[in-house]
Amino acid sequence: MKRYATAVLLIAVGGVCAGGEPLLFDLSGARVVVRSEPEPGAEKTAARVLREEVEKRCAIKSPVSSEWPVSGPIIALYAGRPDPAWPGLTEVASEGERRPEGYRLRVEGGNGKRVIVRIAGTDGRGVLFGVGRFLRLLRWKKGRALFPSGIDISESPAYPIRGHQLGYRNKANSYDAWSPEMYERYIRELAFFGVNAIENIPFQDETSSPHMKVPRPEMNRRLSEICREYDLDYWVWTPVSFDLTDEKLRRSELEKHEALYRSCPRLNAVFIPGGDPGDNPAARLLPFMEELWIRLKRHHPRARLWLSMQGFGPEDENFVYEYIDKVRPEWLGGLVAGPSSPPIPRTRARLSAAYRLRHYPDITHTVRCQYPVAWWDPAYALTLGRECPNPQPRYYARIHNRLAPYTDG
Repeated sequence: MKRYATAVLLIAVGGVCAGGEPLLFDLSGARVVVRSEPEPGAEKTAARVLREEVEKRCAIKSPVSSEWPVSGPIIALYAGRPDPAWPGLTEVASEGERRPEGYRLRVEGGNGKRVIVRIAGTDGRGVLFGVGRFLRLLRWKKGRALFPSGIDISESPAYPIRGHQLGYRNKANSYDAWSPEMYERYIRELAFFGVNAIENIPFQDETSSPHMKVPRPEMNRRLSEICREYDLDYWVWTPVSFDLTDEKLRRSELEKHEALYRSCPRLNAVFIPGGDPGDNPAARLLPFMEELWIRLKRHHPRARLWLSMQGFGPEDENFVYEYIDKVRPEWLGGLVAGPSSPPIPRTRARLSAAYRLRHYPDITHTVRCQYPVAWWDPAYALTLGRECPNPQPRYYARIHNRLAPYTDG
């Protein structure tokens, strides 16, 4: 899905070869400069991952320092304003540097002057996203790191929620065989393309997997730690797949949730699907979410709960809107529109503007699903099933672009 507003790309006059290609600056000897005391989080992580990714691709070790070197090319990373002790940067504000999670990637110098690559973020996330764009533009081979001249890109996210759901459980085709290091690699690369939220499935599907490298509770905590390190939002998807009138199961579920909340160093949102799975009426589900909120705010006071109305009929749907309008619940972050939910335009029209709306599209299945493959040969549909490799970028882009304006991402 397209997650960023249109970028601005300027090729500086005098920085273009005769064939129209931009000149390439050699950054093989560049030093990475960061502020002397960046706050823990994405800004500090961005410098580390830039060094690691360049070394992995080019076999070049780029030193990271807060000291401004006297010579040689520089890659300067900072959130907000540069370090006052740095002498070489001109202050050039841009739209990308002013909006949350935005960044500016700018190349300065050349023609006899030292080359400075500026990766300036509004915040730490912006720096991390800027590093991702830098790596996508880098032209590399062993022992060489080349970067185009004349680059001046300013970007900021078009939507505040840009998430990806993972699932360390037996039901997945491969996630259950991943190690924490593999998850970090995958999450890092998602962040390079602008993802700012990771949603884990901590409980659902109790069957064990022989491939799991670590127990699920340990992975739940480790994913939270990775999100904290990269300053990404950490969500959990926790369906209520039992009858809420069963008091014993209800108490057990509350205790299980609180144990998860306690173990996670970062937790931003708890998503409770109303259905798929789950079959409790809204009149029972919302009071249960209020009880979860009491436990959630003990450990993560800024976190919120989210609800989808998957499978809800008109009575339950109306109950939810009336409850929100009357109670104005502090614990509710917003609604989630997934498969079998009420139509997104109607949900946005009826939902109070004080609450967000998140799109939760089923783009992981091919048949018997929300967005089936159109006009698919029955031979493939019958033999490959619902979860085969399914690249349809244009189709999914159309789905996103049609519904995104109603949502927050």
